[in-house]
Amino acid sequence: MNVLSCSLSAFTYFAEVKITLHPYRLEFIFPFRIAHGVRTHTDAVFVELELDGVKAFGEATLPPYLPYTQESTIASLSQFDLSRVSWPYDTDRLLPSLGIRPSTIEAPAMAALDMALWTLEAKLKQTTVANLLGITSPDTAIRTYTIAVCDREEMKDRLAFGKEKGFTTFKLKLNGKEDERMVADFHSLTDAPFAVDANQAWTTMEQAAKLTKLLAANGCILIEQPFHRDDVMLSRQLKGITSLPIIADEACQGIHDIDRIAGSFDGINIKLQKCGGLLAAKALAEKAESRHMKLLIGCMSESSIGCDAAEALSPLCQWNDLDGRYLVREVPFRN
Repeated sequence: MNVLSCSLSAFTYFAEVKITLHPYRLEFIFPFRIAHGVRTHTDAVFVELELDGVKAFGEATLPPYLPYTQESTIASLSQFDLSRVSWPYDTDRLLPSLGIRPSTIEAPAMAALDMALWTLEAKLKQTTVANLLGITSPDTAIRTYTIAVCDREEMKDRLAFGKEKGFTTFKLKLNGKEDERMVADFHSLTDAPFAVDANQAWTTMEQAAKLTKLLAANGCILIEQPFHRDDVMLSRQLKGITSLPIIADEACQGIHDIDRIAGSFDGINIKLQKCGGLLAAKALAEKAESRHMKLLIGCMSESSIGCDAAEALSPLCQWNDLDGRYLVREVPFRN
């Protein structure tokens, strides 16, 4: 494992703050097959902050279908002069003061630094990230465990694993080719409620209408990103013929997308890696709610570092898909 280190000095009463970047490979427990292909691992970069013996971590996760790499993430994080940081700080004002905003840094890099700073601030102030964000409502989100495209025997094992971890609701990944078989296999193994995520794999309304009818009859609770991210008209048509919530993922990267997609989707999947961190995600949630959209908090199969950070937003959401910690093997970083 390569490690890149640099110093963040000039703190008011702590001698030194360090940032260490840890390139790392997240290994999946089960092969992860979706419409984009199959993966056994995902590259990541962990951001470690240390201030007077107090450590906090953030995580940038870099699936291969996105244009980010470990090298670009490290370069993105290394371009800013963090020596102007002083303690005490407030993360929401600190990042803009350093010139760090979505237009100046890659989204996963910003998310990693952002969550590390919020976590460090919470530790030093002896509170929670949720409290720092002003989120005090109870968490009632429905939690799902993801089962990637697989055969029935593999599904049986993954279903048992998810139940062992306490899940009672599941998410099936679909690929547009084996969807009916995936639903039939799941229904033959359990009567648990489930969501589906097509990852843009559906191509026609005829296909979508047939599958949606099947899903509604078998206990499905929502459909995520049925069509290509740019094809909002097909999503609008599907929304008009089903009572199942249609949730945008790839079609909603950030707050700028909400007005464009609001009429085509019932809700959005919020991911820190897409929008650039906790504050951006909270603003995205508020914007979506202003358009009467439902909220799902999700992940890019992050480890517990990224998922724990996103948990702060779970009370704002109807659904919680922060199951990455159960999809990848344990990592040597702990907050």
